[in-house]
Amino acid sequence: MLSAYVEHPTNLRFEGQDTDEKILLLLRAHPITNLKWIVSAVLLFILPFFVPKALQVLNLDLSNIPQNIPILFLIINYLLVMIIVFEGFLHWYFNVYIVTAKNIVDVDFHSLLFKNIDVAPLRNIEDTSSSMGGILNSIFHYGNVFIQTAGNARNIDFHAVPRPHHVADFILDEAHKVYGRGRDANHHPG
Repeated sequence: MLSAYVEHPTNLRFEGQDTDEKILLLLRAHPITNLKWIVSAVLLFILPFFVPKALQVLNLDLSNIPQNIPILFLIINYLLVMIIVFEGFLHWYFNVYIVTAKNIVDVDFHSLLFKNIDVAPLRNIEDTSSSMGGILNSIFHYGNVFIQTAGNARNIDFHAVPRPHHVADFILDEAHKVYGRGRDANHHPG
């Protein structure tokens, strides 16, 4: 499940999910947002292939450097590449936004040791809005969704998600369904 936009995902559960709570929408940041760490990792990966050429151009004599130093440099370099890739992927994969039939869930994964989960009941959703700005956002159709909640509850923001206008509309439609059920349940014909 590496998709950034999944409607009605199956075989998926999240921490704190009620047994009768159905997931309607699973979102992650658009995959193009990974470009920053992917490019960094690729450049760092190919760096050792260009260092000898750069040293030749600079006419540096490195014959008196111990042979262990270049090997140590390679090991450190490739460990850094692995860390960048591992951290970048984990950050993208575990930062998820979930819309259920009851709640909006924002899981912010900061590191292996720290995550933050914000939950807002659909009945508290007052308004949604979306924005897309920039060339990449327009080409790849991703942006931010802002969810305004009632009272003292924290507002929830979905960052860099695919189809932001559709997501904002989807959430508002689901909130209206909950409002409608609430009114019908409280309405007693007289």
